Amino acid sequence: MRVGIKSAIDWSEIGVEVVGEAADGEEALEMALSSRPDIILTDVRMPFMDGLTLMERLRSKMPECGFIVLSGHNEFEYARQAIRQGAFAYLLKPIDRQELKDTVFAAMKKMQDNRSAREYYEVLSGEYFELQQRFLQSLLKIS
Repeated sequence: MRVGIKSAIDWSEIGVEVVGEAADGEEALEMALSSRPDIILTDVRMPFMDGLTLMERLRSKMPECGFIVLSGHNEFEYARQAIRQGAFAYLLKPIDRQELKDTVFAAMKKMQDNRSAREYYEVLSGEYFELQQRFLQSLLKIS
């Protein structure tokens, strides 16, 4: 399945570099922590550690990482757990190539927008602090 996903899409066309693939959840955890990807595609069911547990473990260490959950199970509980863990999307197998490509692209766009908003907020916060300091200094000069 993962080989098919990796080769089914021209990832570079949408600006994505595939940095790795894992055969099981434990390997995925180690690989994610070392390569720090922006987006992780994970299956719900994997040997040693399922995708939902993987998300839970990585969420605290990589809070800005996006997750797209793949599953062969159309069960509401899996989807609900994925959403609770902050999954960007929950896609059912068999995976439609275009849907996957569109989902990854949308996840990247959302992450870039969030990153831009955070950076803008940080700039504004710094400027606010500077303006606050100038205001206090001007008050002290007036008195």
